[in-house]
Parts: sequence; C-alpha cells; structure tokens
Amino acid sequence: MRLALVSSIRRNPDLPSKLFFGRTTATAVGGSSAVVDNSIRNYTSLSASTIKRQQAKNDTSVHLRNSPLHRIQQPQLPQQRLQRNYTTHSQLPSEHQMVYEMCRKFADEELAPNAGEWDRDHVFPTGAVDKLAELGLMGINVSSDHNGSELDALSYAIAMEEISRGCASVGVIMSAHNSLYLYPIDAFGSDDLKERYVAPYTGHETNEDEKLNIGCFGLSEPGNGSDAGAASTTAKEDGDEWILNGTKAWITNAHEASAAIVFATTDKSLKHKGISAFVVPMNAPGFSLGAKEDKLGIRASSTSNLIMDNVRIPKSNLIGEPGQGFKIAMQTLDGGRIGVAGQALGIASASIDCAVKYALERNAFGKPISQLQTIQNKISQMVVARDAARLLTWRAAQLKDNGERYTREAAMAKLAASEAATMCAHQSIQILGGMGYVSDMPAERHYRDARITEIYEGTSEIQHLVIAGDVIKEYKQSY
Repeated sequence: MRLALVSSIRRNPDLPSKLFFGRTTATAVGGSSAVVDNSIRNYTSLSASTIKRQQAKNDTSVHLRNSPLHRIQQPQLPQQRLQRNYTTHSQLPSEHQMVYEMCRKFADEELAPNAGEWDRDHVFPTGAVDKLAELGLMGINVSSDHNGSELDALSYAIAMEEISRGCASVGVIMSAHNSLYLYPIDAFGSDDLKERYVAPYTGHETNEDEKLNIGCFGLSEPGNGSDAGAASTTAKEDGDEWILNGTKAWITNAHEASAAIVFATTDKSLKHKGISAFVVPMNAPGFSLGAKEDKLGIRASSTSNLIMDNVRIPKSNLIGEPGQGFKIAMQTLDGGRIGVAGQALGIASASIDCAVKYALERNAFGKPISQLQTIQNKISQMVVARDAARLLTWRAAQLKDNGERYTREAAMAKLAASEAATMCAHQSIQILGGMGYVSDMPAERHYRDARITEIYEGTSEIQHLVIAGDVIKEYKQSY
C-alpha cells in the first residue's frame, strides 16, 4: 500500500524521533522470489498536529506524493550557505537524518533477518526491492518531474550504507539501478528517453510481467576488463534504427532488468571517441541473456552476460550524441563509485556490529573477550578504517552536490571504503574464531560480499591510477 500523505521537511532536529514502525512480520524466503510478508509500513508517517506545527514554524507545504522519500524536500538555503561540510550523523540536517533513520530501521527489520537465506538460496529479494521502490529508494536522485525522490548524493551515500548493512545484495541491486542505469539517461538523455526509460523506472510502474521495472548497465565485455575504451560491441546505423551486435559481461540485475544501458562502438577509427551509449529494451528481438554466474558473494543479485545478435533499436534510443559514450561512462562511474563506497561502508559496519556483539557475549579466561587488549585493538582498527572511509565518501558526495569536480575524491572514497570492508570482514572472522567460519553467523557472508567491492566499478588498481593521474596532472598545471 502506498503512502498518500506527504509533507515538506525543513530543519527540525526532533523530526527523526517521530519515525515509527508497525508490526514486524519479516518472514523466511519461499518459492522462487524472496518476499517479505508484511505490507509496507509508515516508516516516516507524521501526525496531523506535527505537520501543522511544522507548517507554522517553517511555512512548509503539505502535498500529495507516493513514497516516504517524497516527503523530504531539500531546504532552500541562502546562496552563501550552499557549501556544506557534514562529518557526523549528528550534524546532518533533518532531511538527511530522516533518510538515515528510515533506511537503518528498514535494514534492521526487513533485510538483515532474511539476508542469509537470500544468499544461501541465490534468490533475488523481490519483496524487499519492491519495498525499496515504495520508499522512494529506486529513484532517489531522479527529478520529481520524472517520479523521482529528487534527493542529493549525500542522501544516496547514507542510504546505500544502511541498506547494505542489512544486505549487501540488496545494496548492489539499488546501486546498479540508481547510479548506473538511471543516472546516464537522466543526465544525458533526451526528454523522450526520460519519459520512456526513467519515469517508469523509479518504482512506480511494472513491466509486462507485472514485475518492477529495473535497469542494468552494460560496459564490461569478456575481453576488455578494465579497458573500457576497447568496446568490441558495435552499433551500425540502418535508416531510422541502430543495429547492435556483441556481448556484455558481469552485468548486475541482468535477469530482472527490463532495459539496459549499452556502450557500443559506432566509429572504430576514433577509438574511445567512437563509442556511443544506447538504451536497449531487454525484450527486443535478438537480445538474450547468458547463464547466471555462480558468485562468491552478493549472491542474491543476478549477474550474467547480455548477448545482442542484430538487435534493432530506434535511433532515438541513443543517449547524448554519437561518440559521447566514453565520456558518459566515465562520468557515470564517478557517481557510481560513491554508491559502491556506501555499499562497502555498510558491509564494514555490519562486520563491526557482528564482531563487537560477539566479543561482549563470548567469555574466555574468565571474562568477556571484549576486555582483551588484542580484541580491543582489532575493534579500534575496524572502526577507524570505517569512519575514515565514511568521511571520504561524504566528502565526494558533498562535492558532487556542490557542483564541483569529484573524480579523484570518488575514487579515493571507493578505494578506502572497499579496502576497509575487506579488512573489517577479515578481522570480524578473527574475533569470532571458528564461529566466524560457519554460516551460523553472518561474518563469513560479510567476508564474501566485501571482496567484490574492490573489483567492480573499477578495481582498486584502477582507483590508484585515477587518483595518481589526477594528482600528477594538478602538479603539472602548477608549474
């Protein structure tokens, strides 16, 4: 059931305390889809009296929308206050705190209790993703003109961390859809493309199979790996159509998606400047999927090849201009790395939660192991790494929100957060000992999930190249 009452929110430090939840009935997974049994709850419902007080105080409006995130309106700040620099959750404005509280409780109530079973059974969490859409998280940065929640990059980073803390698979489903599919169309696509492939994909419409519209992103290929400029997939003009041929590899959401962003070479002589970006409907004749990959981690999300054999699409499905594809891909990945950093932070936080709770309960040598100096050192290292990575992630997000260049900062955030996730997951297993090595505890799942964050959307080695290249360029310009 969608929520109808929507209110605009200004700075009100007491607002997050007004969040409330209904009855919790999270259930185990059954059948071919993972469905959380209870209907969507009023995670951000406000009483009429609260709304009236808020209106009188801040002259806010009450209007009708569909999702809880649509209740959040970014404050209209004076021009001189647009530069922001938040470093702790307590400093966040009320609208960001509301996102944090909503996602945190949703993760605790709906995701964490089911994540282990989704992972074990390799089951796509359909019910949970449907609820993400109802909460406005499947179009979090999209303009309200196209049914999005129209929140900023910092809100996205905060949401990604909390959702991924509950389930890293749900986090990557959300990240690939928002960062990689919706963003390039919303930023570079024509109004017609936005109406056809953005507005119906923000969680408000279903496809012909009565499933939520989800998108995917096809850049990598079996033979090019990190060399994004070496696309062997081709697109040739034929009258009013493009004909696409080729294969894309490692595509998240492939088996649930209704449309894909595909990068293809339109002029081989121009090398990376001859790559263009397209929106391809998944039901187009000649379009097929490879087998689902049997992955180490994030196993509740599907990953497979996209195979195109003389797939015809309208000329209007070109994103931006011919030859602009490489630029679109690189800019998309800049923003995507903020999302992956958020996912990695969530895995790190989940690992810390698991380790500290166990250390408080486990007794050895006549006392809780949390009192042992070696255990305390590990916990300290984990929290320092996680918090440092969070600062880098929030910095990148705030630079993006301020309209500043953030390529280096996004790479630093992704690098630090992914390595923090792997380290925290590793140390969590060390603290748990044998219990960390079995599936009775979530530590081993966090360890498996963390590893991919150092690989996709640019390996750690590529992040080092991006960072160093930008630093060297800066120094050269200063001479």
